[in-house]
Amino acid sequence: MRDDRLRPAEWVNAGLKALAKSGFSALKAGTLANRLGISRGSFYWHFADVPAFHAAILQCWREIALENIIDEIEGAAADPLEALVHRAFARDTGIERAVRAWATADPRARAAVEKVDAERIGYLRKLLIAAGIPAGEAATRARLINWCYLGFALSSNTLDRATLKEVIADLSQFARSKPGRLPDDARPPRAAKRRGRRTAGRPSR
Repeated sequence: MRDDRLRPAEWVNAGLKALAKSGFSALKAGTLANRLGISRGSFYWHFADVPAFHAAILQCWREIALENIIDEIEGAAADPLEALVHRAFARDTGIERAVRAWATADPRARAAVEKVDAERIGYLRKLLIAAGIPAGEAATRARLINWCYLGFALSSNTLDRATLKEVIADLSQFARSKPGRLPDDARPPRAAKRRGRRTAGRPSR
């Protein structure tokens, strides 16, 4: 086995790869050391214990799944809302699935996921308001868009490039559509009409 110590970032990167490939049960000092062909001493040189390593994994995931994306969009995109939709649906979702599976069994992972979800929704709401959507409607749409992404990320189905492009275009259009009155054929029937139908067959008194 190699004796050279890995840097903390190398351990975290190895942990993310193991998480995506084998699940959270692979995030153990001995398991990772065997994968890397290095002694466990290198692990404990940088991390007090396995929970500290898990915290570093979750922080790195947060940077990948939230902070880096926001920085990239804010720094370069002329249309942040459009860029965010494309960025979210075009990226690999393996780590997203793995972290969320981990969150079903670990309270700390669950807390990290819930915090990232809340901040994603908050950022989406901000972009929607900037696009002209009223604040109340923006909050609802932000949740819906995030749920769409999670459904996509957690699904085992894959989409070809053309279909994915259509999905992204439709979701982007939905995000920007202005709130308005429903067309007549989409409105529910009036209460009076419903009452009339219920009493139509009753005999008169």
